[in-house]
Amino acid sequence: MGNEGFSRERLLQTIEESRGFPSIDPEVLASRLEELAAIGRTEEGGVTRYVYTEEEQQAKNLFRSWMQEAGLSVREDGVGNIYGLWESGQAGAPIILTGSHLDTVKNGGAFDGALGCISSLMAVEALKAEGAMLNCSVEIAVFVDEEGARFGSGLLGSRAAVGDISKDAFFQMRDDEGVTAAEAMKLMDYSPNKLENNIYPRERLRAYLELHVEQGKQLEQQEASIGVVEGIAGPSWLDVHFLGETDHAGNTPMNIRKDAAAAAAEFILYLEQLPAMHSDTAVATVGRLSLEPNGSNVIAGEARLTADIRDLDEEVRDQMISLARSEAEKIADRRELTVSHEVAFRVKPVPAPEWIRRSIWDASRSIGLTAESLVSGASHDAMMFGAYVPFGLLFVPSFEGKSHTPEEFTELKDCVNGVAVLKETIRTIGTKKGR
Repeated sequence: MGNEGFSRERLLQTIEESRGFPSIDPEVLASRLEELAAIGRTEEGGVTRYVYTEEEQQAKNLFRSWMQEAGLSVREDGVGNIYGLWESGQAGAPIILTGSHLDTVKNGGAFDGALGCISSLMAVEALKAEGAMLNCSVEIAVFVDEEGARFGSGLLGSRAAVGDISKDAFFQMRDDEGVTAAEAMKLMDYSPNKLENNIYPRERLRAYLELHVEQGKQLEQQEASIGVVEGIAGPSWLDVHFLGETDHAGNTPMNIRKDAAAAAAEFILYLEQLPAMHSDTAVATVGRLSLEPNGSNVIAGEARLTADIRDLDEEVRDQMISLARSEAEKIADRRELTVSHEVAFRVKPVPAPEWIRRSIWDASRSIGLTAESLVSGASHDAMMFGAYVPFGLLFVPSFEGKSHTPEEFTELKDCVNGVAVLKETIRTIGTKKGR
């Protein structure tokens, strides 16, 4: 099977392998994925849905209608997060919160975020259809701006939900057109004011659960159906600015150049080698680089880059940041440049509690699925809630590991398996005693 990206026809190729759960209709799952993928569809076959745009609003409205049809009590907060509550009938009962996001990166895939939202809804629908008796309520969450593609700062909705973002941040973040997040919110009838009104009552939460596509190749290579996430590696962004001298590329001898582009290249190669010196789970990436004046016959006088450095071990991650900063200074000294660096973003790694991981393992085995233990290098909304309440994150396979691209794809049978495991995990946690 080639990797031609998302289509309903391709999705339905494994429908006969997806019919093992009477309360989960694979055709409904496929139709919902297809309907969401059509919103913000690009010429390349991808999806672009930035936060606080008509495309994102249309997707949220569609999902809201599905939650209402399922008999859930739907509400929206002041930053645009939407929730759908299935009440247990007990006043003040604990809550299991489960969900994901509907925004995408530019020309992204049809599964990232969307499958997590759909899976949460279909798990609740299946539990209701089965007459499940839980001692807690279940609430579905659709968070805004997980990706950070528009304003450059992700997890906006879940950060607001846990009270981990300030009002000032909404007025400082700007998109490529210079529009602040606060301005974009107001255009969509949301408000950056009174953020305390958007904080989720996490004292009622028994757990937060999220299903996501793996965005990697481990499950596919191990031929496993479910990934049980040990924890989420803490991301950090290190902004580095090399300042040299702009000169003519033809008339400036090599031995007297102060080439900021060459300094950036040396730093990038160093960063590529850094993780292996410290940890099997650490990663480091430069995905953003800009040169000035960016001419083909001009020596770059300035180079700006962002180093993304992550690991599940916070001490290791922070040590790599320190070494990267030191190396940037050494490179600048050798090349007679100046350099500045700043940690623009840093989030603590979040380990998943063993009892929730065990619940996911047991749910997988109970329906005959193989599971594999993984570390998530990518950030998810689960990271924000996991800092405060018990959380679980489970993965389903990504075809060839593709994600954030039109080629992103997960087979329907794997999607349905994920819903089934999420459902059983909710059932297990929803029948335990205590918070």
